[in-house]
Amino acid sequence: MDNSITEGFPYSKQDFGNLCATVDLLILNVCKIAGQQYTDSQVAQILKGYQSLKYPLLAIWEYYGFGEISEISSGLTSTALYQASKIVMTDTLRDLISGISSQNPFDFYGKINNSDKVVEKLLIVYKHLLANLQSGRLIL
Repeated sequence: MDNSITEGFPYSKQDFGNLCATVDLLILNVCKIAGQQYTDSQVAQILKGYQSLKYPLLAIWEYYGFGEISEISSGLTSTALYQASKIVMTDTLRDLISGISSQNPFDFYGKINNSDKVVEKLLIVYKHLLANLQSGRLIL
């Protein structure tokens, strides 16, 4: 693990892995709630949009030296779309930080208890990754 990249990162491998798994569970909950209001094809599109929350987490796992992305990518996460997202990761992070700072994405289709705590953690890790990319310490 590159110490300059991980400096100030507040999570151990296990804690960060748990955060990634929690995000997957929250995405499943969002899709379950959305499924009560929308068609299957609409829920598939909703899922695709929510997957973008996970791409920065995959980048952190991979580039911070925690392991292979297959260890934390679920059937929900498209690794092909993750690879494509690397091209615009800085812009994506800025958009995600701005968006989730103003509204909890997990509560869009219905309130999910304790998701605010996860959003706080996402903001921390997204900002850490963005700082590494902007400083040039990390190139995806």
